[in-house]
Amino acid sequence: MRLGLFYGRFMAIKIDVKSNIDSVLRDMQRVEADVRQKATVRALNKVIAQVKTDVSRQIRDAGYNLKVSDIKKGLATFNATSGNLTARCVASGRPIPLIRYSARETSKGVSVSVLNGRKVISGAFIATMPSGHKGVYTRTGNAHKKIVKNGRTTWSGLPIKELFGPSIPDGMANKAVQDSLQRLVDDKFPSILAQQIKYLMR
Repeated sequence: MRLGLFYGRFMAIKIDVKSNIDSVLRDMQRVEADVRQKATVRALNKVIAQVKTDVSRQIRDAGYNLKVSDIKKGLATFNATSGNLTARCVASGRPIPLIRYSARETSKGVSVSVLNGRKVISGAFIATMPSGHKGVYTRTGNAHKKIVKNGRTTWSGLPIKELFGPSIPDGMANKAVQDSLQRLVDDKFPSILAQQIKYLMR
């Protein structure tokens, strides 16, 4: 398995024939070329489907505390073809609103659960915007400044900014997640490829 580089909002895991097929085909020299190719395409696509399911669970279990269904929405798979013996699982998406990390207000701020357990963000608060969007916010700059207008004194609580947690690509880039996926491919690919070759040779 070849692991792609992390570029901003994207993280790709790439499985290609060069890194996985040699050990399996070493004992199958008499397999016809077209059978090898078909079997390889099928095996790559079966494994990448398993990778998508497994990476969702691994990101959650690594401490990102997101629903598996939400993680899967940020993952896309691209199957191998006879002309391109490479299968990919790509994670994309921006940082996730912190409200989705089990946020709840406390007397000291907002408590969230992400990575190394639950932590409190001092001074933060939960609010719902006029648009209906609910999030975790903190005041910035000269918030709570005194404003005098038409002889009346008021206090402004603006500006505020929303806080965000790790993105799905951040989760896929996690070392524990990467190591788990490496083991999955190393374990599954050779046996699935051998099965597909036997099936096609019947």
